[in-house]
Amino acid sequence: MFAYRARGFDALVGASQCLLHWGALWAVVRFNHLDLGLLSEHFGRLCWAWAAGIGAELLWCNHWHGDGSAPEWIKCWPRAFFAFTFSAFAAFEPVLKHLSSDVAALLWIGHLLLLVLAYRLLPRLFGVLFFGVQHRHRVIVVGEEDRVADLERMLSSRKGLGYNPVGWLGVGKINPGKGSLPCFGASHEFAAVIREKGVDQVILAGGVREAQVNQWKTDCEKLGVRLVVAQKFTESGLGGFSWEAQGEWCFGMACREPLQSPFNRLLKRILDVCVAVPAVLFAVVPVALVTWLAQRVQSPGPVFYRQWRHGRGNRPFRVWKFRTMHENPALAAVQAKQNDSRIYPFALWLRRHSLDELPQFLNVLSGEMSVVGPRPHFVEHTGQFAEQQRYHVRSFVKPGITGLAQVNGCRGEVRCAADMDSRVRFDIVYVERWNLWLDLTLIARTAWQVIFPPPAAY
Repeated sequence: MFAYRARGFDALVGASQCLLHWGALWAVVRFNHLDLGLLSEHFGRLCWAWAAGIGAELLWCNHWHGDGSAPEWIKCWPRAFFAFTFSAFAAFEPVLKHLSSDVAALLWIGHLLLLVLAYRLLPRLFGVLFFGVQHRHRVIVVGEEDRVADLERMLSSRKGLGYNPVGWLGVGKINPGKGSLPCFGASHEFAAVIREKGVDQVILAGGVREAQVNQWKTDCEKLGVRLVVAQKFTESGLGGFSWEAQGEWCFGMACREPLQSPFNRLLKRILDVCVAVPAVLFAVVPVALVTWLAQRVQSPGPVFYRQWRHGRGNRPFRVWKFRTMHENPALAAVQAKQNDSRIYPFALWLRRHSLDELPQFLNVLSGEMSVVGPRPHFVEHTGQFAEQQRYHVRSFVKPGITGLAQVNGCRGEVRCAADMDSRVRFDIVYVERWNLWLDLTLIARTAWQVIFPPPAAY
C-alpha cells in the first residue's frame, strides 16, 4: 500500500537533492572562478558520500523515527543534517579550501538552509506532480469504530502520498459521532456504497472474519477497486495478500502494484517518450502518407479513425488508428474477423504487420496510453468482458500499444470466454510484476513480430 509510493517518493527526493547539491557546487566554483576540474576530480568522493547520506536519512525516517508522526519542520532538520554531514563535508571541503574562511562559512550555512528548505518544499511539489487527481485514492475504511479512528490518524499523516479517506463503514455496533470521518452505514452495504461514492480503494481495519474478507475481495475485483487489509502486529495475517509494515500496523495488499511508485512511473514515462517521439517522426508520418495514397484508390475517406476505449481507472478516451475498414458506423463496434470483407486490400497488410496501431503513439505522448500495457478494449465490450472476475484489475495501469498478452499470442478476435481469460491473466501478471526490463523486452519482441507477424495477426 504505502511501500511502492513511499520508497519511490524517497528515491525522487533523494535524486533531486543530489542534483541540487551538484548545482550548488557548480555555482560555487563558477562564482569564484575556480577550476571546474575540481568537480570531476572529486566525483567519486561525492557519489559515495551522497549515498551514505541517503542511507542515513532513510534509517532515520524508517527506523529511528518510527511512523514519522513528528511535525514537518522538525523532521526537515535531522534529514537535512544527515545529508549535509555525509555529503557536504566530503564534497565541499576540496572546493572551499580555496576560498576565504568568511566566504566558506557563509556557504556552509547557506547550503544547510538550502537543504532544509528543499526537504520542506520538494515533497509537496512531488506530491502535487505524482499524486494529483488521477493518482489520488478515494478511500473508505471498513471496521469497528475504534480501529477506524486509530487507522484514520495514521492515514492523515500519509495524505502527501495521495490517500484521501472519505468515510467509513461500520462492523458491529456503530457510533457515527465518533471520529472525524463520516459514517456511510454498515458493512452489509459494502458494494452499494463503493459504487455510490466513487471509491477506488478500500481498507479493512482488521477484526473481520476471513470468509467475509474473501467475499469483499471478490466484490472489489469485480468493481475495479483496490483492497487492503490493515491489522496490528499481534494479529495473524491472511493468506493471499502481500504484507508490509508501517508503524504498529501491517497492511496486506490483494494486488502488488510496482507502478504505484512515482519513481517507477517516471522511468516508464521517460521510456514512453523516448520511444514515442521517434516513432511519430519516422514511422507514423511516412506510413500515414502511404496509407492516404492507398485509401484514395481503394477506400476514400479519412486517414485516421478514432475509437472510444477504456483506459486507466476505466476512464473513456479515444484512440488513434489508421482507418482499415470501409466506412460503416453501424458496424464500428463489431470485432474484426479473419478475411473480414470490411477491410480494404492495403489495410490487410497494415493490420497483418500491426501498423494500423502506429497512430496510438500520439495517445502515448498525450499521456492517455503507454507503449506497453494491457490493450484497451471497446467501451461497448467492457460489460461483456467484465464477467471475468479480475478483469478490472488491468485498469490499475495505463493501457498500452502492446502488452504481455499480445506478444504471447493473445490477439485477434475474442471467440469465447477462454480467449478473454487468457488475456486477463497475462495483463494481471504485467500489473503485478512490472519492471523496466520487462517493458524493454516486450518492446523488442513486438518489433520482431511486426517484421515477422504471427498467424494470429490479421
